[in-house]
Amino acid sequence: MKISVIVPSYNQALYLPATLDSLAAQNYADLEVHVYDGGSTDGSVEVLRGHPARFAWVSERDGGQAEAINRGLQEASGDVLAYLNSDDVYYPGTLNRVADYFLSHPDCQILYGDAHHLQADGAIMETYRTEPWNYGRLQEVCFVCQPAVFWRREVVERFGLLDDSLHFALDYEYWLRIGRHTAFHHLKGQFLAGSRLHAATKTLSQQVKAHREILQVVLRHGGSPTAVLGWLSHLAYYEASAVAAPASQLLAERQLYIRLFVAAVLKNAANFEIRLTSQGLRELDGHLKGAGY
Repeated sequence: MKISVIVPSYNQALYLPATLDSLAAQNYADLEVHVYDGGSTDGSVEVLRGHPARFAWVSERDGGQAEAINRGLQEASGDVLAYLNSDDVYYPGTLNRVADYFLSHPDCQILYGDAHHLQADGAIMETYRTEPWNYGRLQEVCFVCQPAVFWRREVVERFGLLDDSLHFALDYEYWLRIGRHTAFHHLKGQFLAGSRLHAATKTLSQQVKAHREILQVVLRHGGSPTAVLGWLSHLAYYEASAVAAPASQLLAERQLYIRLFVAAVLKNAANFEIRLTSQGLRELDGHLKGAGY
């Protein structure tokens, strides 16, 4: 079974060697790796040129992460496909475990395993909060860790490529799109990958924009009222906490946070044409009363 892994990269020379090393260490006989570098200027090209694995790579300006991944999905020749960001890693034996599962479960179209969040230096920070497959729950929280996901070529043929208009939620949108029609299989207890969190990670550095986009894709895929309210609240939290600390020791600042939070929920509900339930409105009123308003 041939596995194709696409590696999108841009100015990740600090972490790229570990990503490439983790791929080379798989010792998987039928592995195809294509690295798409977006014209890096930080030494990434030198890393690619000098890496002993001699993976296929190209370095040229592109339209961003999704465009690079989509190019790879179109050019890949594997039976099973995946992408690994250039600051993430596979654990030893991952590809053999994945191939064994697909071979023994011909009904499986898309598979995910467990994973860790890693610190910038590669040390384990925490276990990613992976959960058993449940589409309704997936609408509420992305419990699927992107580098630990693998899918058959037929998935791309049926559901298409990533949405290249998205910057933050491109993987989550893809899981929601596929999951409406196809149940994911979960390799419970099998840790397949590490997802590195560091200051430059776009989701961490731009929380408001990221959560606005997440809310957009959840709405696109018919998110439940519980899911929509949850993501709406997350967005409001990050907007409000950019101005006032929710856990401040100062009563005035906590009150300011609550007022900003409620205002942000109402503003974003109007902007996204979300009709708040009576329960949701009561909760907002409870927040205000609890803060002394």
